[in-house]
Amino acid sequence: MNSVGTLLSRLVAATTIVGAAAVVLMIVHITADVFLINLFLSSMPATGAIVANYYMAAIAFLPVALAEKLDQHIAVDVVFNTLPPSVQKWAIQAVRLVVAVATGAAAYGFFLDAVHKFQNNSYVLELDVRVPDWPGYFMLPIGFGLWSLINIYKIVASLTGYDDVLGGKTGSEFG
Repeated sequence: MNSVGTLLSRLVAATTIVGAAAVVLMIVHITADVFLINLFLSSMPATGAIVANYYMAAIAFLPVALAEKLDQHIAVDVVFNTLPPSVQKWAIQAVRLVVAVATGAAAYGFFLDAVHKFQNNSYVLELDVRVPDWPGYFMLPIGFGLWSLINIYKIVASLTGYDDVLGGKTGSEFG
């Protein structure tokens, strides 16, 4: 279990770093484009297409697993905190199972769509510049798939009594 947790932690770190790098690259790209437009009345080709199909996809979907790893998703604990610890444990596991199935199914669907876009060499046109957009479609199954795997890992860690090397709550600490 320890090696699986370590692998998942490293994958989360890698996708988060790529998402953070996309933020920096997007800022530099847009700043350079604005600079060129204002000084030389010439812009970088396809800036809008690159921002929308590459940077924003990486920023929005690659780091989603980080929130799950750190247990930082939105939570409403009004009723949950009044439940007995054993019920809290099973409620967490039930939610994790639902999320794992939903994000896994979403990842699968997104993957099929990404493969279809790749096979058809999907692209967008911006000012007569052809920009392949299919790589951005692969960001969704990566992010959602990792999110699903983290939930599955936490369920297994909780049910086996294994300490969660990812951090956060597995559910085993409730009783």
